Amino acid sequence: MRFALEKRGRANFHVQPEFEQVGDDVVIGSTQWLNEDGGRGERFQVITFRGGRIVDLQGCASRREAERFARRVASRA
Repeated sequence: MRFALEKRGRANFHVQPEFEQVGDDVVIGSTQWLNEDGGRGERFQVITFRGGRIVDLQGCASRREAERFARRVASRA
């Protein structure tokens, strides 16, 4: 992600990704950043793995939404 931002001329971004495993094959990824003008951004994704490969990636608007979605996915497995 950092390379993609630098390629678009946004080298001053400070990106901070985090990952939290919530099930055997389910991970919540969150990314926070601070851009040049001091604005903050944040994104959440629920990543589902099967057989060592990513089989689903769901974007969520908030951490709470990501946690609810991850619990539903983990309970189906």
